[in-house]
Amino acid sequence: MKSFLLKDKKPICKWGMVPDETYFEGSIPEGYGLAICPHSPYIILDIDRHGEIDGFNNIPENIYKELTQHFGYPTKNDGRHVWLKYSGNKSLMNKTSGLGIDLRTSKGYVKWYLDGDIRDYKDMIRYTSKDMNNWLESMFLAVNYEK
Repeated sequence: MKSFLLKDKKPICKWGMVPDETYFEGSIPEGYGLAICPHSPYIILDIDRHGEIDGFNNIPENIYKELTQHFGYPTKNDGRHVWLKYSGNKSLMNKTSGLGIDLRTSKGYVKWYLDGDIRDYKDMIRYTSKDMNNWLESMFLAVNYEK
């Protein structure tokens, strides 16, 4: 993982160039936010509520029940960032689903809404079940196109 500052929801650095396990240290300056980018096996499920779209309504009951057992925190729009250790062996895409559920992999980031450092919470992030893997893969599987 890595962390870096955001200003107006945008990174203030070329965050893709920041090496894994590099973390912003110190107090977040006024007017800035902190972003976290995961690395394998970590992924972040970003569940949103925007207008008519409520991502929570698009999660199967058995998956929702499992998600409540994983580390996460509320977002400013009453959504949730759920942190997972993906135990599957397929390649997942960093993408939106159009259902109010987005996946963030090492190609993306989320805003950090908790006090403290992500490193203080890493041991709370659990591995995904087979059912969770199947659901994640059904929504976010990377497709390889061969010519």
